[in-house]
Amino acid sequence: MNRELILKLLVSLGVKIGDGEGEIKEADAVKLVEESFKAENLGLLQKKDELLANEVKLKEKLTSLENAATESNKRIGELDAQLKKNSPEDTKKWYEGQLKESQTKFEQEIAGITADRDKYRESHYTRVRDDAINESLKDTKFVEGLRDGFISIAMMRNQFKPMEVDGKTVFTNQDNKTLQAVLHELKLSSEGKAYIQNGHQGSGAQGGNNKPGTGQGGLSMSRESFDALSVQAQTDFMGKGGTLTD
Repeated sequence: MNRELILKLLVSLGVKIGDGEGEIKEADAVKLVEESFKAENLGLLQKKDELLANEVKLKEKLTSLENAATESNKRIGELDAQLKKNSPEDTKKWYEGQLKESQTKFEQEIAGITADRDKYRESHYTRVRDDAINESLKDTKFVEGLRDGFISIAMMRNQFKPMEVDGKTVFTNQDNKTLQAVLHELKLSSEGKAYIQNGHQGSGAQGGNNKPGTGQGGLSMSRESFDALSVQAQTDFMGKGGTLTD
């Protein structure tokens, strides 16, 4: 983690950094935060392994149910054949009851395992998508408060669907472009640069401390993109001298 960023975060939280009484040494503070971060990441990795183990169990259970379905269909066939062979009404009713009971039990088991599978699959896809977004944007420095708005634009304009490629889950849009490629293109576009620090700063800009504004390499975005932002993101954008285009 960035040492300077850690210290700024601690100061903003009211932690006193220094060698005096009641203060925590700079090195100790940084080490404490880094160890906490590593512990959190370890927990995420363990959770990932747990989810993968659950997927294996679900697949095994589904296979078992499919085998049970084969046996159940075989039994149903036998019952149906016996039903046609016997004519007494009471025998017919008994076999019909057995048939209905077998069908109901099987349908309930299949419904349960299907629900578990879908729940896991949705959780897996959400994690893979978020990991892809975070990896693609890890080195991008956004204007404060605008990162979520940037991501929202990409998600609104594309219909991403998961697909398996070489044993890995990859998200692609309606034009068969990967999620990572779409985010990269947006970062390079004029609209996307409005969300990134110094994204529109031209060669004539005088340093990085001037308030951004029209004609000075300032921030700008379309009205549609601005409306898609959260209220806080809109406030931050306008507070930094952002302008809207039709």
